[in-house]
Amino acid sequence: MDDAVIKHQLYLLRFKLMHFVNSIHNYLMTRILHTTSLEFQDDFNRATDLDGVLSAHENYLTKVLQRCLLHDKVSLVREAVVKVLNIALVFQRKWDAGIHTFSDDSITKMESEFNNCSVFLSTMLINMTKRGAFPHLAALSFSLASLQQSTTSPPSK
Repeated sequence: MDDAVIKHQLYLLRFKLMHFVNSIHNYLMTRILHTTSLEFQDDFNRATDLDGVLSAHENYLTKVLQRCLLHDKVSLVREAVVKVLNIALVFQRKWDAGIHTFSDDSITKMESEFNNCSVFLSTMLINMTKRGAFPHLAALSFSLASLQQSTTSPPSK
C-alpha cells in the first residue's frame, strides 16, 4: 500500500481513537464526577448529624460506582470501552515508534476492532438511554453515536 494511503488511514484512525478517549474523559469528568460531587456537596450540607453525612457519602459512592461504568449492569459497556482503550494504547505505542511499525494487516485489524466496538457501544447506549434506565449515559451515547455517524457517512462531493 502507498505510504500516503497508510498515513491517511493512520490519521483517520488516530482521530477516531482520540475522539473516543476524549468522549469517555469528558463523560467521566463533567457528566459524572463533577455533577455527582455537586450533588454530594448539597447532600452533605443538608446533613444534620453524622448519620446524614455517612448516608450522603454512601449515596455518592454508589452513584459514582454506577455512573462510571463499574456496576455489573453495564459490564458489557465497560468491557467494550476497555477494549477500545487498549486499542488506543497499542496504537499510541506503535505511533510513537514510527509509522513504519504499522502493517496493512495491523491497521485493518485495529480499524475493524474499533468499528465493531464503536457500533456495539453506540447501539447499546442508545437502547439503554431509550429505556430510561441510565439517563446519565445520554451524553456519552450522543457523543459516540456522532463519531459513528461521521465515520460511516459517505463523503460529500
